[in-house]
Amino acid sequence: MNYKLGVAALAAAFVMPVQAQSNVTIYGLIDLNLGYEKSGGQSRKGLDHGELNGSRLGFRGTEDLGSGLKALWVLETGLDPSTGQLEQGGRAFGRQSFVGLESGLGRLTLGRQYSPAFVALDPFEATGGADRSVGLLTRKAGGVRPAYEVRFDNMIKYRSPNFAGFELDAGYWLGERTATSSTARKEGDGHGLSLLYGNGAFSGALTTQSVQRDASGGKVRTSGVGLAYDFGIVKPYFAWSQDKESGTVGNGKARTWAVSAEIRLNPANTVALSYADRDESDGAAGEDASGWSAYYLHALSKRTTLYAGYSQLSNESGANYAIGNITPAAGDNHRVMMAGMRHRF
Repeated sequence: MNYKLGVAALAAAFVMPVQAQSNVTIYGLIDLNLGYEKSGGQSRKGLDHGELNGSRLGFRGTEDLGSGLKALWVLETGLDPSTGQLEQGGRAFGRQSFVGLESGLGRLTLGRQYSPAFVALDPFEATGGADRSVGLLTRKAGGVRPAYEVRFDNMIKYRSPNFAGFELDAGYWLGERTATSSTARKEGDGHGLSLLYGNGAFSGALTTQSVQRDASGGKVRTSGVGLAYDFGIVKPYFAWSQDKESGTVGNGKARTWAVSAEIRLNPANTVALSYADRDESDGAAGEDASGWSAYYLHALSKRTTLYAGYSQLSNESGANYAIGNITPAAGDNHRVMMAGMRHRF
């Protein structure tokens, strides 16, 4: 009996300090709006979601392991609050799900995570990559498929410490194919590398990301740059990216650029303006488009925001890019207007 009590006391001595230094946070966001869309002879109205940010429910935690080392984890699900359904194809934790370690040498994580290209380019658009903003042309696929995806499964990711404003974000992910050929096994494999900078009013990013798209070794690569400078009342942004195919997927190339500005009228009211253009070089299959967006945001508090927005996308002949729920016919323009509310908790 004394032996058992001694073992229990020893175990408690190790476990209790660790528990005292652990924490778990529950967080989330709900974004809903009334929207109207029109493209050619098609029109739609409805209660839509995820305009400024995707609605979500998340859990995250850390555990202090001592000597400057800590464990961390995130489980985050995407949802449609207008119906209660899960997003990302019905995944339980489709937005993020990873575990890792962090120390003074940086952070190493494993799981479903944001891609290096997304981390680098998404912050350099004044509308924040709103769901129906023309800024999302950066992520669209026409005749040329991009390597720019928001997140990837099975990712091994490293984020460096901040050195004089510079950070490195690098990831490698596995397609996990079963095949007799080493080339076929690499289908879905990819890697990305981003250099991030932020110091004072100026911020910038460089990125390159590559994915093998088929079993024959065909690849696509997305490279890009983002720049911003905060003047106080006005913060202008610039983002540029290039998608390039190689091997059996083709030899097309597409360039997308966006200029935008965030105008802070006062602490509670902000206007965001954006113009974007996509130009493909893929022979007769090339698909080009351009458009603009305007958003108005009114902060009721730090957590609650009312907003209204309008976007107009012009598709050139042969292109049918969409910025909403309607899929335009080739060459048809797409117009969207909406008004809604976002709440964080």
